[in-house]
Amino acid sequence: MTSMRTQVVADTPQALDLAPRPAAHDSPEEYFQQRLEQIVRPGDRILDAGCGAGKFSRMDFAKEIGCHLTGVDLQEALGRNQQMDSRVRADLKRLPFSDKSFDVVNCRLVIEHLDAPQAALDEFHRVLAPGGRLAIFTPNLLHYFGAAATLTPHWFHIWFNRRVRGFDDSDIFPTYYRANTRRRLRALLLKSGFARADVTLVEGAPSVLAFNSLLHRVGIGYERLVKRFDLLSAFRLNIIAIAHKG
Repeated sequence: MTSMRTQVVADTPQALDLAPRPAAHDSPEEYFQQRLEQIVRPGDRILDAGCGAGKFSRMDFAKEIGCHLTGVDLQEALGRNQQMDSRVRADLKRLPFSDKSFDVVNCRLVIEHLDAPQAALDEFHRVLAPGGRLAIFTPNLLHYFGAAATLTPHWFHIWFNRRVRGFDDSDIFPTYYRANTRRRLRALLLKSGFARADVTLVEGAPSVLAFNSLLHRVGIGYERLVKRFDLLSAFRLNIIAIAHKG
């Protein structure tokens, strides 16, 4: 996604105070990276949930401060992920790790692909040590991008992502969007036992519409509107959640 000024809103003033403000050039992905780096501490044991081949994650910063990275995924592409110290093929709903095994769980662009997100969140909570942190980055169902994804069949997703976005077939998965509003995700996190869930909505550039000049102009207008009015914050592009285990 093209870098552009982002707008954020959090559930509570406390959450907003804890979050670093995005710079003028930040994209939603860059803002999530800031939040992730903020919660990782030297020597942490990190689980990268649904990490795949590592095309879309930047975990070098964690290696530089002595963290141990474990990647878990059902896809064979996991074996090509050179960022991980350990790689385990497993279902996120049934993690093969002991209780309290990790300090941080990173879950980037994964929750939308889970048919039972509550089960996965329960597992994340179980494998986190007391004081552990969970970072989630996912599309917002109430944004036009998420709404379009739920109203179109999977074959269209394959065609669109392959032809318009240039994705490989191995990077295209079915989507369910069963945890993809601010209210829904926060409720699921608290139900899983997390003591606090700070949920932020971020809007970015409408690069997904760049294939059509008219749609792109409409997207720019939408972007400006949801950034300007906090009453429309629920319709911003991405959800970023930082949850804390007590």
